[in-house]
Amino acid sequence: MPTSDEEIALLRAENRLLRAQAGEREQEAHDLRGENEDLRAKLAVLEQRIERMCKRLYGWSSERHHPGQQRVDLDIAADVPADPATAVTVAEGSAPAAGGTLSPLPATDRAGDAATRSGTSAAGKRPQAGRHPGRRALPADAEVVVEEITVPEHERMDADGQPLPLLAWRTCDKWDYRPGVYLVRRIRRAVYGRPFSDALDRIVAAQPACLIPQGKMTDAALIHTVVEKFADHLPLYRQQQRAGRTGIHLSRSTLVGHIAAVARAFTPIYDVIADRVRRARFVHLDDTPVKLLDPGRGHTATARIWVYRSEHETAFQFTATREGRHPAEFLRDYRGFIVADAYAGHERLYGPDAATPVGCWAHVRRKFHEIHERDPFAARMVDDIQRLYAIEHDLALVDDDDERQRMRRGRAGPLLIQLRRRLDDARIGMLPASDLGHAIAYALARWHALTPYLDHGFLPIDNNPAENALRPWAVGRKNWLFIGSHAGGERAAIVATLIENCRMQGIDPYAYMLDTAALLHRGCTDYDALTPLAQAQRADRIVG
Repeated sequence: MPTSDEEIALLRAENRLLRAQAGEREQEAHDLRGENEDLRAKLAVLEQRIERMCKRLYGWSSERHHPGQQRVDLDIAADVPADPATAVTVAEGSAPAAGGTLSPLPATDRAGDAATRSGTSAAGKRPQAGRHPGRRALPADAEVVVEEITVPEHERMDADGQPLPLLAWRTCDKWDYRPGVYLVRRIRRAVYGRPFSDALDRIVAAQPACLIPQGKMTDAALIHTVVEKFADHLPLYRQQQRAGRTGIHLSRSTLVGHIAAVARAFTPIYDVIADRVRRARFVHLDDTPVKLLDPGRGHTATARIWVYRSEHETAFQFTATREGRHPAEFLRDYRGFIVADAYAGHERLYGPDAATPVGCWAHVRRKFHEIHERDPFAARMVDDIQRLYAIEHDLALVDDDDERQRMRRGRAGPLLIQLRRRLDDARIGMLPASDLGHAIAYALARWHALTPYLDHGFLPIDNNPAENALRPWAVGRKNWLFIGSHAGGERAAIVATLIENCRMQGIDPYAYMLDTAALLHRGCTDYDALTPLAQAQRADRIVG
């Protein structure tokens, strides 16, 4: 039976409708495929994040904390007591010091008086509860080294021009330190005068200079505390425990006072080092977080330790925040090259009339190295960056900056051109949120700072020296946990600066600080000549 025109029109309309519906379904399928690809990409990003978090949580890390450490408070000091010398005590049953006494001739070398070993007062009563017990006795079995201080004959004449005879010794005992052992240094100052004469007519040998003049510690003991704290990363509470096992009970405030006294004495030398770093032709800049006790809030805040490192010297700075104004103030008017990471706060340091940024190839390599096992492009980037470092290794023995610049351009220049082209090509179609996308974007964003080292032979290829200088802080903060006050942080930066410069020059920090303290006591104000660098240069000239 022939089909009517109406049926044909109806079928054609139905066909058009079905075609339209098929097109819609095809578009929906296309959209779903695109959405599926996006979800897969996002899933890959999330899996990468989970992998990184698992590595941090379960993998080996040199900065992990043990739970027991969280219950230990710091040592670097809230505020130093007005008289840090008054907080030294010893175990019960120990003998008292003879500090400040006037003993007749002949003097004995005994460490104490048996009458007071019980810890009672002259009246047979113990100090009232809540009061400071005062200075307790030094252990009777401690090694005693006697130091006698006399007055030259021409300086002890009486009114008639006759030399005053030795009348007595004024004796005081101080804790001293000799590498490996604590001992008592008994200082006996000669007292000259006539028997039964007025005290005003007597002449007493001068007290030896000390960082804490009226304290119970010699400079050697003070400096030993500081070196163990900042060079050996031994917290003050552990030093306190160790001293207690030998019969010496040192309060935390006493040890804090040691740090304060040393930092105060060496501040002029720190200032000289910082000024010389500011005058260097390039400066490594980096920072690391430290916890700062915030008594007002009942918890800790995140403070910062900044490192400024030149070719030969290093200076640390403590700040309560990570604001960019802190390095800007430290490096005010600096016109050289600053080797640093991509922290946005550093941007105020750079400009036509300011410093020139220099990037860090180690940071670039690190981002590709994190994913090189699962991404062939990242693995190739790591290999090529390693070739840049191989070139630097070959140039390490080239002393002439111009020659090093020429060789860098000839060998590293073509490789950098290839790297840039490869990064530009890989960026096309790359998901920005992926790990590889982040690594590529970082390298391209910092490219202007990653190439100046080609044009200046003296510039380094990375910022590793600054990171290495901050490693002791990473080790130390695992032990002392937080800084007690802003003043304590500034003192820590000063002392750590001295110790780091000693490390750079291969100098024993204990010997350096002890020798330098003696020079400061003698009135030396040529602080440029007292830095670790100056001492190392003098030693080289003597050896040469």
